[in-house]
Amino acid sequence: MKYLAFDIEAANGFKPYSICSIGIVTAEENFRITYRTNIWINPKTAYNLDGTRKNVGIDLHLDKKLLDASPDFPHRYQLIKSYLCSGEYLVVGHAVDADVRMLNAACQRYNLPSLDFKFICSQLLYKLYRGEKDVKALSKIAAELGISYREHNSEEDAWMSLQTLRFLTRDSGLTVEQLMEKYQVRMGSNSNFTLQRPVSLSGQTSKKQLTQQAVENIKRYAGGVTVTGSRFKGKTFCIARSLELSQSPLLYRVLDVIVSQGGKYSSKLVRCDVYVKNQVQSQVDVMREKRIAELALQGVKTVEAEVLAEGEDYE
Repeated sequence: MKYLAFDIEAANGFKPYSICSIGIVTAEENFRITYRTNIWINPKTAYNLDGTRKNVGIDLHLDKKLLDASPDFPHRYQLIKSYLCSGEYLVVGHAVDADVRMLNAACQRYNLPSLDFKFICSQLLYKLYRGEKDVKALSKIAAELGISYREHNSEEDAWMSLQTLRFLTRDSGLTVEQLMEKYQVRMGSNSNFTLQRPVSLSGQTSKKQLTQQAVENIKRYAGGVTVTGSRFKGKTFCIARSLELSQSPLLYRVLDVIVSQGGKYSSKLVRCDVYVKNQVQSQVDVMREKRIAELALQGVKTVEAEVLAEGEDYE
């Protein structure tokens, strides 16, 4: 999995459409940085370069001459879309829903199509992992981790978002996907200017409601996958409950492989031919796998989610 972190600054905090800088940083699965840039944009609005709130003391370090000489948002739109909407990366931001709202405001200002993509939030994951009540700004996280960087520079903030994820994976020994599964984090999304914030679903609804919602989301997603092969034709797959609830990138990769190869998804164990096992197991997974062990006598197979996601067979 490759990562793309982004961060946005506005030239006038009172006007969310006044995007003037978008930092983009990409990295490999091991968080080795592969590319970084700052996309400068002429905001076409009055400047407020001393911060978004009066007397807060935030200096955005913006060069007005550089911004005035830069292309405006419509001329940067396709470039931005090529990064965020390619599907090539797991997109991450810090307090990312605020950045997505700015993108929506800018697109609507210029009558441009919505930038539709999925994303995760490093701020949310850090809060959950630390077990803290309140979220933290990147500067506070950097201070805790002993990392120096230039705050309120889009490229640097995007880089620090990746460093936050890097710390979480190394300190916990889990992948980003496993962290999301552990804390039942739903990915955020933007679709036709409708923002769905990334949140932890744990404790927000009953387990029954949570499962029903997850199953409905999976069926809706599976219905949109194009069938391109027949390797799993006639086979029904049941997925570990922890993975179903995660709404993680791994879940969607598994669904892509199953459905594109002619297979079907079911939430019912008795209907499955193949059970997709999750590496990070919940108590529900353990109980369900006891039933799967019984069904194995009837020919039900088991495959690891990571194996299936790579397109390998379960035989």
